[in-house]
Amino acid sequence: MARAWKILEGKKVKLRDLCEEDLPRCLVWLRDRGVTKYLDFDLINIGLVQETRWLKTMQSSPNDYIFAIEKENGKHIGNIGLHRINWRDKNCMLGIIIGDIEDWNKGYGTDAIKTILKYAVEKLRLHKINLHVYEYNPRAIRTYEKCGFKKEGLLREGHYYNEKYWDVIVMGILDRDIKMLYD
Repeated sequence: MARAWKILEGKKVKLRDLCEEDLPRCLVWLRDRGVTKYLDFDLINIGLVQETRWLKTMQSSPNDYIFAIEKENGKHIGNIGLHRINWRDKNCMLGIIIGDIEDWNKGYGTDAIKTILKYAVEKLRLHKINLHVYEYNPRAIRTYEKCGFKKEGLLREGHYYNEKYWDVIVMGILDRDIKMLYD
């Protein structure tokens, strides 16, 4: 299903279609253990061919919406997406990466999340957005809570990292909570 992509404007960031020209930069991030330790996949050895195939799959999927995150100056600093959209139940999973570490803790992730949540409710008519976050990522947990996500559950010792099992925190936000962010 082909989609006409739109640019989504936040207060600090712009979300735009992720394109093939962005992939070499994405590969740098995916090879950085300081970044990938917070992701639910390990792509240290991925190449441009596999990443291009992944992007084409995402672009043609009716159940995935992936965007590049750009700062005010146009610099691509990360990606954000709504994944595994279940159109019947009107829910999905949120995924985000701010790949440039020097851009962490500056509000770009928060703004990107709020921008895509508004899009998810107003344009896609989704009811609930879910995510998983590792217990050793308190920075992300604070960001998600600031965006209105609530802790809903725990996958005990559901993630193995650095020779230790860690809990995975399940978080979610409902459309009515997102609408309250914008009223």
